[in-house]
Amino acid sequence: MTRTPIEIANEFFDHWSANRIDAALAMLSDDVIYDNVPFPDIIGRENVRQFHAEFGIGTTFKVDWKVTHIAAAGNVVLNERIDVFTHENGGTITLPVMGTLTVEGETITVWRDYFDPADFDRQLAAIKR
Repeated sequence: MTRTPIEIANEFFDHWSANRIDAALAMLSDDVIYDNVPFPDIIGRENVRQFHAEFGIGTTFKVDWKVTHIAAAGNVVLNERIDVFTHENGGTITLPVMGTLTVEGETITVWRDYFDPADFDRQLAAIKR
């Protein structure tokens, strides 16, 4: 039975929240486009892996990405989330995010997130104090 793009998106976010980073990344195409707006695109699964590893996702930071609304138009899934990053010292970053995932078959080929980087930076600085 073929899964819907929404089911695939929910599984993807569930993997991140359960700290199953490798399982989440395995859902991305080899040449995925990760558009973490407003930053430059990251092309390729291994580059996405490196980006998250360098930030400390799965080690220094655990994530809980709470999907609050989700809808699909064809193979494009729109998702509104509250992303919570918990630092190993106990501090948290709570960030509203609006994103899209493009799903081809069972694979995510485009991952795009929109958020306020100034809000993220302010909260990150407070954790590092």
